[in-house]
Amino acid sequence: MKASIRILWWATYIAGALIVQQNIPGVDALVPGFLLSLQERKTWQSVWLFCIFVLIQEGAGSLTFGSAVLWYSGQVWLFHVSQRFFVAENILFVFMLSAVLGTYHFLLTWLMCSVQNLPLEFALLARESMIQAAIIPLIWGLAYFIRPKAAFNG
Repeated sequence: MKASIRILWWATYIAGALIVQQNIPGVDALVPGFLLSLQERKTWQSVWLFCIFVLIQEGAGSLTFGSAVLWYSGQVWLFHVSQRFFVAENILFVFMLSAVLGTYHFLLTWLMCSVQNLPLEFALLARESMIQAAIIPLIWGLAYFIRPKAAFNG
């Protein structure tokens, strides 16, 4: 029963995140859910979400294959490095990590556009990166408080 509740919850989260992404261009609303999954320390759940989120972002994105893999792999690495110094379940951790992910979003997008010789508007990219950093704690907090605790604990 817990597994079916988790699957239903994640499917609902993904649908909601995709609606947010459609309305706020350049922002990845799946990130807060992935961060939440990493905080739960459920390895297989995070692996499956990694695969699903990468497929969604690679299919929806305009950059060549690999940028979403780097994006989500970077999140995993940054999460594990950061949790060595801070308590991962703390809201301040989420704010700090979201600021770092906003910067990472800027650098990764700039790098991928440079490699592909795509024109890049730095002001637009900077704005998208700041919105990305600001939206992570908002969506994370909402997801954290509305998810069914009994299904995720245990």
